[in-house]
Amino acid sequence: MKRLSIVLPAYNERGNIAPLLQEIADVVGRISLPTEVVIVDDGSTDGTSLEVGQIAPTLMPPIESLILLRLNRNYGQSVATSAGILHATGDVIVIMDADRQNDPADIPRLLAKLQEGFDVVSGWRKERKDNWTRVIPSKIANALIALATGVKVHDLGCSLRAYRAWVLQTLVREGLNHRYMPIYCAAKGARITEIVVNHRPRTVGQSKYGLGRVFVVLRDLPLLTFLSRYGQNPYAGMAVVAFKMLLIGLACGLWVWLTKSLLPLWVFLILLSQSVFLSLGFIAELLIRQSGQRLKAVEQTVAEVITFKAQVSTATRKS
Repeated sequence: MKRLSIVLPAYNERGNIAPLLQEIADVVGRISLPTEVVIVDDGSTDGTSLEVGQIAPTLMPPIESLILLRLNRNYGQSVATSAGILHATGDVIVIMDADRQNDPADIPRLLAKLQEGFDVVSGWRKERKDNWTRVIPSKIANALIALATGVKVHDLGCSLRAYRAWVLQTLVREGLNHRYMPIYCAAKGARITEIVVNHRPRTVGQSKYGLGRVFVVLRDLPLLTFLSRYGQNPYAGMAVVAFKMLLIGLACGLWVWLTKSLLPLWVFLILLSQSVFLSLGFIAELLIRQSGQRLKAVEQTVAEVITFKAQVSTATRKS
């Protein structure tokens, strides 16, 4: 472990970002590891970038450098996270939310666990400080994903994780979704573990998530199942689908022959049409992942890069 990068996607987090950065600086001062912080302003309209610029000069040292990426509009946490990863230079990357609910004091414990031979250490908010509209959907989503993919992580919604950089660099080229990072990492052969982390109540600003997350997970569940089980051998996945449809077709045909009813035929046609559309979706997803289009799209979202170092700041504006 030679260098640490801490990536913070932020959207309208003025009032949170300055005290969070100060907490991170306090932690960095105790771990004796060269550290950079990459903050991604995901199209904030409340002056988040201004607050970063005001506090940045006071953080170095112990922080070696601070990079502020300003995206040209709000793209969402997945794109913001990807942009931050692309600009991170550490061989270990810690990603956490900018709302101060993740506790920077847990970073040393994540790094210590990583050194035991793991590639990803995921945080588990065992005692969450959120209201039921966030906790219940999260528990439902975690249970559904664990059942479908076989990846036993208690808290997929916790952003606080430590990664070996190679894992994220592989994912960001194909396109990642911040909700399912451990699933994607497991599909790449990464060794994953988790530790219980502190979770704090939000004191400034509003949450960006709620009950709608359950419906998003239901939409993504077939793809997650396919990628986790057959991402490295998609033909096997398609063959399984084809074999199951063959069995269902034979069963429905036998049912029609015995009952003289057309209902089984309609059931089969509905299942067949859904299988075709899902298979086309899987193929399209694999093609896009291999094309590099998502990587290019992420690169084009960055409007400005501002780098802060001790007594020096540089700005690069992208057209």
